[in-house]
Amino acid sequence: MNIARYDTIVRDFIERDGGVIVYVSDDLVFTRALRNIVSRIIGLRGETLLPFSSVDMAMTRCLELKEQEIPCVVFIERMINNRPSTDFIIHLKREYPTVTMVVLTWEVTQETVAYFFELGVSRVLIKPASANKVIQELAGALSPPLELGEHLEKCQELLDEEQYDEALGASDHILLMQPDSARGLAMRGDALMGIGKTDSAMQAYIAAHEAKPIFMAPLIKLAEAFREMEDERALEYLKELDEISPLNPERKIDIAQEHLRMGDPEMAEAYLDKGMAVAERETGSMVGDLTQRIVDAVSGIAPELAVKYLSRVIDSKRVLGRDDLVHFNRLGILLRGGGRWKDAVEVYEKALSIAPKDPVIHYNMGLAHWEGEQRLSGLDCFERALDIDPHFYAGSVGAALNIGSLYFDLREYNNAMPYFVHVLEIDPENSMAMAKLQEARIKAKTASVSVRSESMKIVDSDDDATLFDLSELSPSKKKKKKKKRKPFINLEL
Repeated sequence: MNIARYDTIVRDFIERDGGVIVYVSDDLVFTRALRNIVSRIIGLRGETLLPFSSVDMAMTRCLELKEQEIPCVVFIERMINNRPSTDFIIHLKREYPTVTMVVLTWEVTQETVAYFFELGVSRVLIKPASANKVIQELAGALSPPLELGEHLEKCQELLDEEQYDEALGASDHILLMQPDSARGLAMRGDALMGIGKTDSAMQAYIAAHEAKPIFMAPLIKLAEAFREMEDERALEYLKELDEISPLNPERKIDIAQEHLRMGDPEMAEAYLDKGMAVAERETGSMVGDLTQRIVDAVSGIAPELAVKYLSRVIDSKRVLGRDDLVHFNRLGILLRGGGRWKDAVEVYEKALSIAPKDPVIHYNMGLAHWEGEQRLSGLDCFERALDIDPHFYAGSVGAALNIGSLYFDLREYNNAMPYFVHVLEIDPENSMAMAKLQEARIKAKTASVSVRSESMKIVDSDDDATLFDLSELSPSKKKKKKKKRKPFINLEL
């Protein structure tokens, strides 16, 4: 393709299709150079180049262009204000999947290029670049598909529409035209997987990988398929992908999960550490989501790792906000699950410094106190939650049952009964609520003073009294063996 052809492709994009070029950079020199290239080399005028130094403003404009159905190609610097632009690339591609992006950078590695292509970037342009090189790369990103490309696009459309038999026929046609087409082989694998021929699909993916080892799609499909089968080969392919594209933090979590499944928590932790380090360096806004994924992945197998990474993301932030409350809440739940109720209380207290009027935090802190046998402190927390929002528990069988049960344990039967009634309104067959409601009605008629009232009497009767011990109020008769309490029901933020 000659220079004149490149110029024609770009001119058609702007004049015929009404497209624009969005340039996101803090490099004023290259901004001027790009404007000169567009205006002098191609001979265009008007607002065809939209420069931005702010990624937020650029994101807003790109999404406006999407809504207006105006095609655009985005030039984005690898580093903006000394920070990687990976967040912007991920977010824009998620909101605008068909956008064309070209990354500009002063230096590049194969690993970086692989990760950008994995994120959906079309081209990576190394600066400084001549005018001809810029036009060439822009034209390459915009180039209309040739005959083979048209067949590949049609096959992909059939796969997206889940027309797998037709897609299989389309892939056959592609492979007749180019037998070693890695994309064609990968699409054939997708079609075969769609009609349930797993073994044949795996063979197609392997052939696609052998045809073009750096092409990641077939490796990703192989890893996914082997993971679903809980086959150890999944780890092999995940690690091969990690070698090609080591900047993908999500894949390191996948590798860690496989190590955990195979009973190797030390290797799992090593990959989790690597994943968090990459996320903190490359994609700041992704750290919270990545932490949540780690917690989901490991809390059932290695809860101490979940505690570690939740603590890490909280401690790493200079300023904490409401978006961090979900981390505090989950950390508190995990600490309580490990018997560390005092540590959980401290976590909830920190959360309350951010959102003192959040009833869910007060409620979960009450559970922590209750698990530590501090029932009166637990009830205080429950009642603070109810003062803030008298109906915060509405619709939750577990929360209503917990509140009613604590009132019941403290012999405040009249206060307990409405919560058991609420449980039965939601779940009429709930045997625990039925039994406790019946017992509460009986005991309310003959009940002695509540534990809370006796506590106040003891404290008020003697200024020098020691701290109230709930065990002093226990009946003198022989204690029955205590039944193991069912797990408390937490509320999520």
